[in-house]
Amino acid sequence: MNDILKIGLGFERLFFFLIIFLIMCHIMTCVWLISASFASETNEETSWLDDYAELSSNEKYLTSLYFAVTTITTVGYGDISGQNIIERIVSIILMLIGVLSFSFATGSLSSIMSNYDQANAKL
Repeated sequence: MNDILKIGLGFERLFFFLIIFLIMCHIMTCVWLISASFASETNEETSWLDDYAELSSNEKYLTSLYFAVTTITTVGYGDISGQNIIERIVSIILMLIGVLSFSFATGSLSSIMSNYDQANAKL
């Protein structure tokens, strides 16, 4: 990819992390939607999706993506949360995955910027 686009290794790594972030957001979004669907099929008490039942499938996906991004970035506004045991367990797992990946991404970004600064200082 370096040879084709003529970009530096640091930007290539940033692009790679962006792609991984988007894929992880999509997977977490799907898991969060599936957990709500599974909970409603097993006649659990309530689901986070009950408040959004009138939305279209695309809007439900967008709402779930919002939850995934706020979870991964550790912002977590709290407006969407697990309402039953299944969703709470899934939410805990997603939070752990989110904080680990966010920490890894922050460390990697720091490394990229440090290497970029060192390369520019040598010029």
